[in-house]
Amino acid sequence: LQTPNQETDDNTKVSNISTGKLVFPDKTVFTIDDSQRLVGLADLRKHTKQEPNLISRSHFTIYKKNEKYFIKDGVTNVQNKASENNTSINDKTLTGDEQELENNDKILVSDVEMSFEVWIIDSSGGTI
Repeated sequence: LQTPNQETDDNTKVSNISTGKLVFPDKTVFTIDDSQRLVGLADLRKHTKQEPNLISRSHFTIYKKNEKYFIKDGVTNVQNKASENNTSINDKTLTGDEQELENNDKILVSDVEMSFEVWIIDSSGGTI
C-alpha cells in the first residue's frame, strides 16, 4: 500500500487519502470519519446467531483522530461507560482505554466478526 503523499520510484508525488472502513459479515461497509460512530445491537442483531442480549445497545465506538483510527468499548461523548459485554480486537479483550486500529484488525462482538480496513484512495479517485 502506498501511504498519503508518498513519492514513487520516479520521484513524482502521489497524493493519496486514507479512509477507514468497518466491514460487516454481509460486506456492508461503514465509513469511519472524524465523528464518532457507535456500533451496537441495532447494527449487529441481523448478524448474530447467539442470544441478542450478548450485544449491548451501545457496544463500541469507532472514530478517526489525527489521521489514525481508534476504538473504545461502549464509550461515547454522551456515555462514558464500557459496554456490559466484551469487545475483542484480534482475540484480545478491549479495555476501557482507546485502542488504535490497524488495517485488517478483526473486531469480535459475541459471535459477530467484523474487519477494520484502511482504503487508500489515489488522486484520480481510484482505490489502491
